[in-house]
Amino acid sequence: MTSGFVHSIKVPRLYKSAAKIVQEVREKGGSLKSLIYGQKHPNVSAIYSLCLNTLQREEQLDHLIKKTNILVNEPRLQPWLAKILITELLWGKKALKTECKPAQTILAYEQKFREELSNISDIDALQKSHKTVKKARYVRINTLLVSLEKGISYFQEEGWSFMPKCLSYVEHLNVIKNLKKPNFIQDFHISELLIFPPDTTFHDHPGYQNGEILLQDKASCLPSQLLNPEPGSTVLDLCAAPGMKSSHLAAIMGNKGKIYAVEIDERRYETLCEQVRITNATCVETVNKDALILNPNEYPNVEYILVDPTCSGSGMLDRQIVHGNEKCDPQRLKQLQAFQVFILRHALLNFPNVKRIVYSTCSIHPEENEQVIDEILENVQDAYKLSPMKDLLNQNWLNFSSKKYNCSDKCLYANSDIDLCNGFFVAVFERNFDVPLPEYKRKGNVALNNREVDEVEVLHLEKANTTRKRKKRGKRKSANQGPFKDEEKSDSISILNASSDTAKIVQEINNDNDLSQNDGDESCQNDDDEHSENDNEVVIKTKKRKIERKIMKLPREGLRLSFHKEVTLQKKKRKTL
Repeated sequence: MTSGFVHSIKVPRLYKSAAKIVQEVREKGGSLKSLIYGQKHPNVSAIYSLCLNTLQREEQLDHLIKKTNILVNEPRLQPWLAKILITELLWGKKALKTECKPAQTILAYEQKFREELSNISDIDALQKSHKTVKKARYVRINTLLVSLEKGISYFQEEGWSFMPKCLSYVEHLNVIKNLKKPNFIQDFHISELLIFPPDTTFHDHPGYQNGEILLQDKASCLPSQLLNPEPGSTVLDLCAAPGMKSSHLAAIMGNKGKIYAVEIDERRYETLCEQVRITNATCVETVNKDALILNPNEYPNVEYILVDPTCSGSGMLDRQIVHGNEKCDPQRLKQLQAFQVFILRHALLNFPNVKRIVYSTCSIHPEENEQVIDEILENVQDAYKLSPMKDLLNQNWLNFSSKKYNCSDKCLYANSDIDLCNGFFVAVFERNFDVPLPEYKRKGNVALNNREVDEVEVLHLEKANTTRKRKKRGKRKSANQGPFKDEEKSDSISILNASSDTAKIVQEINNDNDLSQNDGDESCQNDDDEHSENDNEVVIKTKKRKIERKIMKLPREGLRLSFHKEVTLQKKKRKTL
C-alpha cells in the first residue's frame, strides 16, 4: 500500500504494515492476528499493540481527523496511515521519530490534535463507547523446562513482589482488580499460572523466547486443567493448533505418557510442531490429519480427549475490541453448532476406553455451548454424565451454564467482566462404563449423513452468507490462522453438501485417467504395458494431491469424509481392470 507521497525518506515498515492491517480488518473483515503474521514483521508485539490501539481509538481518531480537516488539507495523506501515526503520537510512544513526509505532516497538526482532544465535551461518553476491558496478564510457567519455584524466583530477582495466595476466589478476584506493579500473584485454580498487572509485556523476556514462560490466558488453561490426565495415560487433543493446550497437558502429565495432537491445516500444523518443540513437550506426537476421519482402532488406548473446536471466538476480548458489539450471524452460528456437535459426538462415541472428555469453546453464545451439550446428551444417553463444575472447583467459581437447558448449571462459563480473563465455556463428560455406547454410533467411520442436519439447507445458508459479506466488504481473501502464542480459534467454517461436491471431484479424477504429458508433474509416463499400471497409479496419486490442495481451502468436515471414501472406491475399481 502506498502512502500517497513521493519522497526520499520511506515510511517505517512498522507504520506501513500497521496501516495495511487495520484497513484490511475494517474494510474486509480480516483476522487481526492472521494479518499481523501475514506481514511477517520482526516486531510482532509492537505492531499488534499499535493496531489494537488504533482500532480501540477509531471513534476518537475519526473525530480528530474531521475537526482538523487534515485529510482535506493534505489529500495525499493516506487515511489509515494517518490514523496509525496519530495513534502513535497521542497514545503510543508520544513521538514520531522519523523524517518521512507523512510523519512530518502529522507532527505539524500535533497542537491542533491535542487542543481538539481537550475540547471534546463528551469525551467520557466517547471513551465509554469503545471501553477496553483491562484484563490481567497471565503467564504460565512451563514446568517442562523450569520448576514453578524457579520461575517465581526469576521474577522476584527482576524486582517483582510475589503476593500471598488468597483464601477464596472472590478475594482473589478483588486482588486482581487492584493489581499494580511491581506485584504479581499465583492463580487461585492453576498453580503454574502467574498473574501480573494489565499492560505488562513479556514478549522480549528471555523466558518467553526460550519457552520457559508462556503467555496463555487463564480461560485457555481451564480445559487442560479440568481434563487433568494422569501421568502415563494416553490423551487425544483434537483441533490442537497452536499447541498451547497440548503443551499444558504435557506439563500436567510430567511428559509421561502419550498425547496425540491432531491438526488438519498444514500451516497451523507447523505452528503446533514448533510449539511442541520449544516447550519440550516430548510426550506429544503431532498428527497432521482430519480429526473427523481418525481411525479409533489406531488409538485404542485413548483415555482422555480434549475437544476444542472451531468457534465464533465471541468471548475473546481482543475480538470484542476489533468488532465491537457486532452480533454473530445466526446462520453462521447454526453452521458452527452443526460442526461442533459432529466432532464432539465423534469423540464421545468412537473411542471405547475413554474415561473423560472435555469440550470447550472461546464463545459466549449458547448455540455453541449449552445447545451443543443438550443435543449430545440425547445421543449418548446414560453412557456419559456431566460432571458438575461446582464440585470440580470446590465451589470456588461464580459463572455457570443456564438452568433453562438440560445441562443445567453443570458447565462452566468464564466471564471477562467478572473472572478477568477471556470469555470461555467448558463442559466435562465422565464415562459410565456400566452402560454400553449406543451401537448405531460406534462405527469407526462416522458417516456425514448420521448428523441431524439438513445439509442442503446449510449449503444455501452459507452461500447466502458469503454473498452478503462480499456485497458488504468486497471479495474477501481467505487468511490462515497465524502462529500466535495467545490462543484464538475463531476461523469461520461452513458445511457443504458432501455427496454432490465429492461426486464432481471424483468425476474430475475419472476424466483424467488418460492424462497427456502436458497435464502435470508426473515423472513416470511411458507406453510400456509392463509399467502402465504403475504409471497410472502415479498419475492418480498426483492428481489426488492436486485436488486435495484445492480442498484445503474448503470446509473440512463433510467433503473430505466422502472424498476419501470415493477415491478409495475408484482405486479399487481400477485394480480390478
